Order: sequence, then structure tokens, then C-alpha cells
Amino acid sequence: MPTAHHPFEAYEEHPLVERARELEPMIRAAADEIEVCGSVTPDVIDAITDRGLFRMNIPARSYGEQAHPLVVFHAIEALSQADASTAWVVMIASEVSLLAAWLPNAVLSQMIGGEEPGGPRCRIVGSSRVMTTAQSDVSGYRLSGRLNFVSGVEHATHIVATFVDFDDQVRFALLPQRAGKVINTWDAMGLQGTGSHDWELKDAFVQQGHTWAALDQPAADGPQWRVPDRSLVAWIANAGHAVGTALGALDDLATAASESTTGDSSALREREPFRLDFARAQAEVAAARAFVQEAWTRAWPSVEAGEPDASQLARCRLANVHAVHACADAVERLFRASGTNAARRSWTLERRWRDLQTARQHGAALEWNFDAGARPMLGLPARRAR
Repeated sequence: MPTAHHPFEAYEEHPLVERARELEPMIRAAADEIEVCGSVTPDVIDAITDRGLFRMNIPARSYGEQAHPLVVFHAIEALSQADASTAWVVMIASEVSLLAAWLPNAVLSQMIGGEEPGGPRCRIVGSSRVMTTAQSDVSGYRLSGRLNFVSGVEHATHIVATFVDFDDQVRFALLPQRAGKVINTWDAMGLQGTGSHDWELKDAFVQQGHTWAALDQPAADGPQWRVPDRSLVAWIANAGHAVGTALGALDDLATAASESTTGDSSALREREPFRLDFARAQAEVAAARAFVQEAWTRAWPSVEAGEPDASQLARCRLANVHAVHACADAVERLFRASGTNAARRSWTLERRWRDLQTARQHGAALEWNFDAGARPMLGLPARRAR
């Protein structure tokens, strides 16, 4: 639990967060290659796997970390300061891994190699888009179709696929990545290094016991799975991604601001208009970060007690979505304030701007999240994820 001296210290200094920070030099050094190649480099993937960061939301009884949401937030934040694409791949894995807890412990542990020395080296990714068709089989389903926007699919060990069964129920299935084929489709303005390609299945068999219905109760027993709206716990990682990417932009720009710009021999930092925008951006990002910390610290005890407070959780959703937009807006402010040099790839600011503009297209940043945050404050019933 957090200490009375510093409410957030236990989360910011958690071993998983420290491991993420240790990787910053390595990830920064690989960031240009990741951007150009469109995929996180194998050595970075291995280093992240070695440190258990791909299993942050795997249940503890399946040899995962089952980390507190604020630990996940700060770990993703730390990775994002180094490179937004790398952090996005880990973020998606953390979010999709939450779904694996719907499988019985014995099944999940066996599938992901739970008893491997040092813990499972699984990397579970997937897509919530219902893009797969199912045919009946004696003991399961045969799946065909494509999932798109499957970030990190090239390096994944397992995929969560979404399909509709014969009772028109949405179901999920956990399959080995090798059961399908990666189709190279990712070509976007930002988050270019995420390798968010399609994954295609052709008559792939999946056992009934490796699937679960969207309306089923999770097999895992932990606070992460007691929140009625499963997207809420997942999407704190999006907030961490946005905050970390913005902090990285601020750090990079603080160094670059000593340079002169086209049309003016003075350095950026010597100009008052730039300093004002830099200060506003710092404050906006810090405020967004603090809102996430405060909202989740207040809400989580009720979840741990088994009686989630809907109004407190609504504030968590509001904090999540606000962080994504506030940080994207702050980096746009920096980009506009930095003159012609901001467009140079060597500054990295343009990459941070593109990455955040792409990140805000995710479901975690859609407008309905603001509405969901406001409803309990106005005496209206809570609304779950769309």
C-alpha cells in the first residue's frame, strides 16, 4: 500500500517501474531503427520480456505480476519516455492480457508456460474487433477471418481473437500466434514502430476450453477483474502512454531549446513566448498525471474491498481520457512554439507529435469516455464501454 508520507511513492518506485526505467537508454538507442523498420527490435523485445513487463496483467496464480493499475501506468509511462511505439506494444499486451484471466488457471498456465524458470515469457496481444467467423466442431470452433490493428503481432506468442458463436454471442479465444498468418498492413502517420498488422486465420481449430463468452465471469480472483467495465482498468495504460510520451517530448525539447532557429540567431529558450508555452505544457502534463494518480488512489480501496464505487471509477475514466487529450494538446503546443526546427526528425518532437495524434484515435480517447465520466456526477446511471 502507498505510504502516508508520499501517497504515490510505492507505485512510482515499484520494481516493475524500475525495470522499465532501466531500459530507457537501450530503447532510446533503438528508437530510430524501430521507426524505420516498423517494428520493435528483437533485442528490445527480449529485454522487456526478461523483466516481466509483458505479464504485468497476467494473474498471479498463473505466474504473472498482477500489478496494481498505477504500477502499470508508471511502467508504461517510463517506456514511453524512451519511445512511444515500444511502449504502445507493451501497453496493448498489458490490456489484452487482462482478458486471459477469463480462462481457468490450469488452462492459462499450461498455454503460456507458467512454470518456466523466471516466469512465463508470453506476449499476449489481440484485437477486440469482431473480424472472425466460426464453424462448429466436435470439441470447439474452427475460426477464419482477419483481425486488424494487432499491435506487436510479429513478436507475440499468443493472440486473443474475437468472434461470434452460433448463439450470436461475442466470444474470445486464446490461440498461439503461429496458428495464423501475419499480413503486413501497418502504414500510419504515427506509432510507426508498433507493427500493428493484420493477423489472418484460415480454418484454425480452437478448443472450447480455450474460449470464453464476453458475458462470462473471469476465472481469476483479483481486484483488476472486479471492476464491472473491463476497459477501465485496461485503459489506464493509455494514460501512462500519453503522459510518458509528453514527458519525453518535454525532456528532449529542454535540451534542443539551446539551439538557434531559422530566421533568428537566439536560442529558443531565450525567447519569452517559447518559455510561456513550454511552461504551460509542463503544467498541463503534470496536472494530467496527478489527476490519474489521485483518482485511482481514491477509487482502488473500494475495488479491493469488493464493492467498487461507481462514482470514483467514473473519475478514473475521466482521468484516463483527459490524460490522452491533455498530453496530445500539450505536445502540439510545443510543436507550434518551436519554429521550423520542430519539423526536423532529428529533434524527435515531430515524432512525439505524430505518435500522440495517432494514440488519441484509440477507443480509450473517444468522446464517450468523457460522457461516461460525467454521468454519475450528474445523477445519471453509469455507462459501460461501447
